[in-house]
Amino acid sequence: MRHLGSCLFWLLWHLDLAKDFHSSPRESCAAHPPYIGDLILPLCAGNFPEKSAASSWVVHFYAGNCRRCRELAVALQDVSAPALKLGIKVGAVDCHDTSNAQLCRSYKVWKFPVLIFLSSGSRYTGPLATAEIMTWLGEASEPGLLAPALQKMSVCPAFHLYEEPQLAREFLTAHNIYRCAAGIDMLEWDMAAFQTARSYAQKAPTDRLAHSKARERQSKQGATFGENVAVGFGLWPGQVVARWYDEIRNTQGGKFRPNRAGLGHYTQLVWRKTRRVGCSFGQDRRVAICHYDPAGNERGKHLSQVAPPLPGFFGREGQERCGAIVEEIGVLDIQKGLADLTKRLDAVGEENTLLREENALLKDAIDERIEGIKARVPPADAQRRRGDRECELNAT
Repeated sequence: MRHLGSCLFWLLWHLDLAKDFHSSPRESCAAHPPYIGDLILPLCAGNFPEKSAASSWVVHFYAGNCRRCRELAVALQDVSAPALKLGIKVGAVDCHDTSNAQLCRSYKVWKFPVLIFLSSGSRYTGPLATAEIMTWLGEASEPGLLAPALQKMSVCPAFHLYEEPQLAREFLTAHNIYRCAAGIDMLEWDMAAFQTARSYAQKAPTDRLAHSKARERQSKQGATFGENVAVGFGLWPGQVVARWYDEIRNTQGGKFRPNRAGLGHYTQLVWRKTRRVGCSFGQDRRVAICHYDPAGNERGKHLSQVAPPLPGFFGREGQERCGAIVEEIGVLDIQKGLADLTKRLDAVGEENTLLREENALLKDAIDERIEGIKARVPPADAQRRRGDRECELNAT
């Protein structure tokens, strides 16, 4: 069900499956920071009961001077558009406004931020990241809202990309955290880019970084995808993307430096014009390939296209403000895989020990049987004397 929710939002982002559920003009509630956008509707004690009864609402109860409230507000700006396609409106209540104090207490809001799906009462407790919030919304939505979209659903990355479906989301989240820190458009998952990345990952060299040929990474429109490559052992999405981004150390605060080598992976990650990405592992996670559309690193465009981190969004602080530490994304899957492998090896070891013990017991039994047979058979000289005696008797 978790992947169903994320798939649905991914699909609705691209398809117009429902009419726009935008509400009537806002009544008496003024927008307070950090909310300025049109899609996040300000709610207050004066209009909250009327609006919340009109349709499904996800409401952010916040305080204007709360750092995590501001971070959640950034994520909700991206969530609001696909939520509207499902008839889910996103609203916000400023609990530091004294006129809203009773309203906030009625929803048991004592600390901030609090995000509540009003129709189900579900409260969001995950990381302040767009992808995770969208997944939660998909799970909390009423079944009646999901049915029309399920009838039209075609290809969904979370079902068909990997044996472990979360890899697609992890790659995408890792990319978008860095793009969030730079204040540029988020990437979307692209099936064509994924397919060409997967094809090359299955045959790319594992001992060096080597790019595919341009003809091997063509979009359906004939354009060449951009490409990032990583090699290693036991790779995971966050580690790979963080390694590429780490080339930022060769820049001036994230700004492109002309005639400086070793920046291509970083500059592709934060290339402003790029909108889509598809990534794949190959050869037992010894190779990772990501393909980008439109391609970055266009000659002569680096100064205008490479987006440095925004003030206050550099390094780990910026990653945390945008949702997560990138290098940690997907590492639990590797740790779990190693733990499972260790268990399997331990089981094999125990099985081998039992086999050795069984072989030893069998050898002892065979040796004992042979000794018993020897005990019943006379020595060779006794057999010879008995044979000579039988010959003498026959001669007589």
